[in-house]
Amino acid sequence: MNAESHSASPLLCAHLYGPRVRGRVLGRQHLQFGDYVVSLTPRGSPRMPNGIACAVQARTENSVEMGDGRLSIDDVVIHPGPQWNPVPTFKRQGFLPPGPALFVPALAGLGPGLTPAGDDVLAGYVAGLVLLHGQRKLATRIADEAAVRTNSLSATLLRHAALGEVPEPVHTLLATGDALPLLSFGHSSGQAWLRGLVSAGYPVKADGLSIHPVRLAEGAR
Repeated sequence: MNAESHSASPLLCAHLYGPRVRGRVLGRQHLQFGDYVVSLTPRGSPRMPNGIACAVQARTENSVEMGDGRLSIDDVVIHPGPQWNPVPTFKRQGFLPPGPALFVPALAGLGPGLTPAGDDVLAGYVAGLVLLHGQRKLATRIADEAAVRTNSLSATLLRHAALGEVPEPVHTLLATGDALPLLSFGHSSGQAWLRGLVSAGYPVKADGLSIHPVRLAEGAR
């Protein structure tokens, strides 16, 4: 079968088009290959920087392999489908300076959620440093420091964030200023991502919502 789309990220494509390797099932929508986690995103769900959009879900007992341009879950073979660029396109103007650098040990791996809330705040902050200010070196340092303190899915998304590669609702926010899709992303992940982006200098106002980046950065310490 052909996937609806797949992320064009070099992190994902290195695994998808590299040598075939075996992985393991972390959950219905998450497969781990080494230290990298692939997300299977169902129809209608936001696309992810580590994602392949398809109607397949995995079970713990499934055998999974990836490489040579395809993903296999038992006897089901999934081909990539059209590429989706996880780096958003938007007008880079009107942003505030980033707030104080977030204290990684106080956030990484901490909080509720499949990706702990602290990781989501850090991912939003890291992505904001890159996308709003071009501070890739600092972003990479923070992401690498946080990645070793948390689970493999969060570590994967942090490394994507350091490349400016983000979930689809962040694209909507940056392109249109509409924060509502991000606020409804996941159980609480979108709210934490927004907090991180605002800490990096994104001024948000939506339906009366107003968040000050410096206050959030200081409060996260």
